[in-house]
Amino acid sequence: MIIKGKKNRYLRSQAATMKPAIQVGRDGISENLLNQLELLINKDEIIKVSLLQNTMVEPEDLIDALSDFDEKIVHVQTIGSKMVFYKKAPKIKNRKYSIELENM
Repeated sequence: MIIKGKKNRYLRSQAATMKPAIQVGRDGISENLLNQLELLINKDEIIKVSLLQNTMVEPEDLIDALSDFDEKIVHVQTIGSKMVFYKKAPKIKNRKYSIELENM
């Protein structure tokens, strides 16, 4: 799934003031990291991830790993070592951003 136009702009604006929820360090991409990312994104819908300086992981590697792990996770933006991902929350009570996206 690819989000374009106004929807992508909306998600980027919402993520602009967020602090990274997860930092990828020297351990790289592990099953534990992917599980934590999935838990957070199912709860918050938008998540910001930061790659630390001591990691060997490239942004493209994380994007590919997440898309292989869960096809519904959408890459919204990458700026330097920070990335933003979106996934519609499975629980209705956690849907904040997806309701706005549906109204656009």
